[in-house]
Amino acid sequence: MKSVAQFVRDGISDIPTLQAALQTALQLEFSTIPPYLCAQWSIDPNNDQSDVTDLIRDIAIQEMSHLALAGNILAAIKGTPRLTDPGFVPSYPTNALPGDIAQHLPVDLKPLSSDQLQVFMQIELPEFPPIEFAALVQPPTTIGEFYTTLSDAISAISPPIDVNAHQIIAGEATAIRSVPDAVAAIAKIKGEGEGTPQSPDQPSGQLAHFYVFREIFRGRTADGTAIQMPTVFPFAPSSATPDPSAAFNATLRRLLANIEACWASGASFGPVRGAMSNLESQGTDLITHHIRPGFTP
Repeated sequence: MKSVAQFVRDGISDIPTLQAALQTALQLEFSTIPPYLCAQWSIDPNNDQSDVTDLIRDIAIQEMSHLALAGNILAAIKGTPRLTDPGFVPSYPTNALPGDIAQHLPVDLKPLSSDQLQVFMQIELPEFPPIEFAALVQPPTTIGEFYTTLSDAISAISPPIDVNAHQIIAGEATAIRSVPDAVAAIAKIKGEGEGTPQSPDQPSGQLAHFYVFREIFRGRTADGTAIQMPTVFPFAPSSATPDPSAAFNATLRRLLANIEACWASGASFGPVRGAMSNLESQGTDLITHHIRPGFTP
């Protein structure tokens, strides 16, 4: 499988390569969700005076929408979104996100902390110099560069769009019925993650993910309002028998299968919502007992 750097370097000139790149995008989008969720779930709800939980939850929800949009584009160009393939969920810690996007700081499942926020900023690092950028080690290829390559390829190839393809329509995830729809979806994914060269905002006016994490890290908003770091529940992997994450991992398998079924057969999105709710409940319970959720389907 090509790396993201290879897609960026070589470009994407045909539909099979575009389909392969979109499958990589699916895996890449999902790979950010477990670290963000573990950080969110680690926050003590009784000591979160700045509502940091909501800030991170909103980002995780948008990442799920990005996953859905990437899958919708892939389905629309007659590809097959695959979330249940072996290796779809990365093993953490990792120094490379899917597509071999190098990460100087290891990406792991840990409680929220200043160090973890630096990891999150690294993941969301824009392809252009961030507004009021503070020094960070920049990976050789950013996620933003990859999405620019995808957008350029969609415009150049102008692949036939199957308007009857099964799509996920939920929240910010919209159906892809034309090439302009696909290009707009890529722009949405990029803008919500990194903003634009002129603004730290998403198109909606909210701060892009990179800047939200940076504000939490700095402990203040752009207007000087203090952001207090909440207290968290420490947790670590468990070697107990039976595996305390067994039920959690079973729910994760169902979630991935349910999402995949939406594209494969037009299955209802309801079971996806149910599995997501169960995953949060089980993950939070594990963390409050100081156990790292497995995320090993």
